[in-house]
Amino acid sequence: MSAVTSADREQRGQVGSARVLVSVAAVVTVGVLPVFLLGGLGVQLQAEWGFGAIVLGLGTAGFFAVAALSSRGMGWVAERLGATRAMRVAVAGSSLCLLGLAAARHPTWLITVLWAAGMPNALAQPASNLLIAERIPENRRGTAFGVKQAAIPTAILLSGLAVPAVALTIGWRWAFCAAVPFGVASALSVPRLPRLESRAAADSGDSGTRSGLRALLLIAVAGGLGSAAANALGTFVTTTAVQVGFGPAAAGLVLSSGSAVGVVVRVLVGVAADRKGPDPLLMITVMLLVGSFGYAMMALDVPIPFVVGAMVGFGSGWAWPGLLNFAVARLHPGRVASATSISQTGVYIGGSAGPLLFGLLAQYAGIQLAWLGAGVVAVLASLLLLLARE
Repeated sequence: MSAVTSADREQRGQVGSARVLVSVAAVVTVGVLPVFLLGGLGVQLQAEWGFGAIVLGLGTAGFFAVAALSSRGMGWVAERLGATRAMRVAVAGSSLCLLGLAAARHPTWLITVLWAAGMPNALAQPASNLLIAERIPENRRGTAFGVKQAAIPTAILLSGLAVPAVALTIGWRWAFCAAVPFGVASALSVPRLPRLESRAAADSGDSGTRSGLRALLLIAVAGGLGSAAANALGTFVTTTAVQVGFGPAAAGLVLSSGSAVGVVVRVLVGVAADRKGPDPLLMITVMLLVGSFGYAMMALDVPIPFVVGAMVGFGSGWAWPGLLNFAVARLHPGRVASATSISQTGVYIGGSAGPLLFGLLAQYAGIQLAWLGAGVVAVLASLLLLLARE
């Protein structure tokens, strides 16, 4: 059963799909910019304040921990406010946090504001998923979710470019400041649309059934493990690249290049999901396994294999979130915001625990062992997804 009425479907044509996707991508990008700008600027922050990898991991972990704790509630808020209003509230909150990060005078201040930024990010995700489900035709939703999730590596790409363009020229604080006008433009890009009333789907796959909930929880745990492995890319690629032998500017370009690969692949797998109709969970399983080889190559401590591994990690090990949202939205069409807030909780928990554990391993056992651990976790995530498919 469709989640919306025929009258609702007529309203979808009032605003083009391109306008919807631009606003979704912009809002999601602003939502994650605080955490990935911190990772991209990690070398400069460590040089100024003298902290180690564990502090970077703690900051990233707190961002995703707050997002995980608030994700379920933010899914409820998105359904009550409506998709577009919730997106505007989310991007306003993220922009304020970017200003707070620019004004930081101590690592404690920096980490506190970063943790607070997890809450508007937790609202942006289900709100944008809801807008896609309401306004994008079903035969283009795989592409739409791919474009939406391509916003994540786009934020990392911008963070990497901010190192040579801003941080190494006029200072790291201006990198956070420069992101604020983008946040304002993102809020203005959200179209003004009449609210559509979603109706719970009556099919057996919806979230009210025991089997549907069990599959959703397995997907959430698998997504958490995959995210735990992948989120280390955004936080530790630049610092690892410097240890391998790259200069700070070159390390930022490695981060940007990997992010560009991730952007392209996320969109392409979304297009493939629409045109070929494959099982998205099986696609994610394969991508996680390929990504695990990329993490292993990053552990070799040799420049060329490290760069190749980073590209594989971004292009496969972290290019699956759009497919994950697509799969969950298709399984639970009547409760897209609610269901994706559950799966996103798992992703946030992994995003929180992964960088923290990675930072601990990197500091006390070495960065090579940390990247090998990321590969093992990605393999575990793929095995859980095979169980979820059953």
